[in-house]
Amino acid sequence: MNTQLPVESGPGKIRADAIAIFALGVAAIASVIALAVRTFAQTFSPDGVVWQLPIERQAGTAAGLALYSSDGPATAKPVSGSFTHMQVLVPNLNTVSTVCLGAAIALAALAILAVIASTVRVAWLFQQGRFFTLATSRAIRTLNWALLAGGLGAYICWKLGANGVEAALNVRVADTGAVEWWGWYVIALFTVTSLGLIDIALRRAIRLQHDAEGLI
Repeated sequence: MNTQLPVESGPGKIRADAIAIFALGVAAIASVIALAVRTFAQTFSPDGVVWQLPIERQAGTAAGLALYSSDGPATAKPVSGSFTHMQVLVPNLNTVSTVCLGAAIALAALAILAVIASTVRVAWLFQQGRFFTLATSRAIRTLNWALLAGGLGAYICWKLGANGVEAALNVRVADTGAVEWWGWYVIALFTVTSLGLIDIALRRAIRLQHDAEGLI
């Protein structure tokens, strides 16, 4: 039977990995904030809420974006195709739906930020050699609840806002995106369950370590 133990990473390797996670975590946090601000700016305008409305497939022709060559800007050729969504402006959206749309964007951003912060926290604890600790378990649980509560809350708020948009436009969208929602829900549920099992194993390891230290 092979009883060879895995080779442990040295302090330098652990420190380098932790620094890399810290740096990428800061970059990821900045990216989430920038994307959230951009989504807010694209959704809310002084004249109302900008919405991508699904429509029946239609053929059309439109000019492409401007081209730039060595001689300067050039006119792009028209492009023909079909479109299934139209960007519309909703000037009379009720306050509740408007707040729900803003809350959906904020909740999604906060959930992702909590996941990033929890991951960085775990990396910091590992760098300190604190593997089997309650602090590590709490960080994993925070990550878990952020995925579950934040994702579900963002979806509910977005659907409430979408219902308000449809009511303001006096339309009803046939494709509600239920298939995509259930797909993402199953993926999130798998992730949450997996992290829950990891947390259970971690807490058992903490208990075993505590009992072993008590015997010494």
